[in-house]
Amino acid sequence: MNSTNKITEIFCSIDDFCIVFEPALQKRLLSTGKKTRKRKFTMSMSEIVRITV
Repeated sequence: MNSTNKITEIFCSIDDFCIVFEPALQKRLLSTGKKTRKRKFTMSMSEIVRITV
């Protein structure tokens, strides 16, 4: 397997993980009681994790 296919496989695995992880994370977050804005990010969580990796 060449390195390009391996990188693509890793990126797909990260994306699949984030699809499952994000809703679970949102359910577990604690509230401070203050009203906060929930703006949409310009980058998705999977894109941020990919850059980090």
